[in-house]
Amino acid sequence: MNALCSTILMLAQETAGHGAAAADGHVASPLQPVLFFILELGAILAIVGMMLCLYRMVKGPHLADRVLSGDTLAYQVVGLVILLTVRMESTTYLDGALVVAIIGFASTLAFAQYIGNLKRQTNP
Repeated sequence: MNALCSTILMLAQETAGHGAAAADGHVASPLQPVLFFILELGAILAIVGMMLCLYRMVKGPHLADRVLSGDTLAYQVVGLVILLTVRMESTTYLDGALVVAIIGFASTLAFAQYIGNLKRQTNP
């Protein structure tokens, strides 16, 4: 993931081509406002999706719906962290996104096994 984030940042800087260099060495890109707009739009859409997943977790109606919304919520958190990492031009939080993705996957497997055991107990 560090390589992906670094590649995106490098491409954004290379598209500037002939921009003036700032004091910290970054090249001012004419596409940087577009990139920031797209990242902010993606963050807003991820937050809206997270709210919809939280609604489905509370509303139900079945345990499987709640499990799927929790899984989707975990991956939307990962997407939001990646978007904010690219926006801040830092790779600091990518490890946290990876941990959230692994925990989300493991919890989905655990709930799937729990639901499977419930069905076996009710249908002998």
